[in-house]
Amino acid sequence: MLQQEAMIERTRRVCREDERLAAAMMYGSFAQGEGDGFSDIEFILFFEDEELEDLDQEEWVSKISPVGLYFGNEYGNGTAIFENLIRGEFHFDRASDIGRIVGESMRDADWLPSLGDTLVLDRTGELAPRLRAIVGPPPERDTPGQIRFVCDCFVNWFVFGSNLFARGELARSLELLGIVRDRLLQMVRVLEGSTVHWFNCAKFLETEISEPSYARYAACTTRLDRDELRQAYLSAWEWGRELMASLEERHGVVFPTTLLRRLDRRFEEIFSGSGLEGL
Repeated sequence: MLQQEAMIERTRRVCREDERLAAAMMYGSFAQGEGDGFSDIEFILFFEDEELEDLDQEEWVSKISPVGLYFGNEYGNGTAIFENLIRGEFHFDRASDIGRIVGESMRDADWLPSLGDTLVLDRTGELAPRLRAIVGPPPERDTPGQIRFVCDCFVNWFVFGSNLFARGELARSLELLGIVRDRLLQMVRVLEGSTVHWFNCAKFLETEISEPSYARYAACTTRLDRDELRQAYLSAWEWGRELMASLEERHGVVFPTTLLRRLDRRFEEIFSGSGLEGL
């Protein structure tokens, strides 16, 4: 048994034993049946409203396994690095917020295939029916509306990143290139029928997209070096235009041809270093 699997069982036991807890659920890799020895454990814990304010979160988490580090992360979620070096995330929420937190937006963001793996505890009977409504296969991504949105995002972030490059903000331009690559991966995942990992689109990339596409993706990566960054952006735009053309043909989605041609010229100027004359 993996350490994480033993910790998940202890978490389920701690939840059952804590009468202050109204409901609890697991999400992430183990809820999706993909957990391994490198995966986190992740839970959402719904406490009775009046019990949550004085709750010592770190003490609660330490009942699962000794904690080396515990803090509230950038998103306000309890985050633990256990002494066994397993990482965990624990959302401590009010029971009255179950309806707000558990809904269609969760299904869109985090695939939950099985009620049995996801549901940990439901004393009030409110959590289980909400989970039943959203567990199952991930949403369909290969739709005209989704394709248009992803491609529009790709163009938007590429323009942003290219302007930063032209200004000389190379570090920030490199950061934006990561967002550009995510949109490229979503496009290629649609074309290759591999959309399960939609939001974590680089997850299992080595086995979930074709070798030619993986090589094209690699050409869009770079160190923080001006010449390498320039080439990575050029590779990303070339690949993106090809992917958009394939998706346009697939779904009949019409992209703004005139704008894209103007951007072709713009990016040639920026990344060739020939100046930033008018569009």
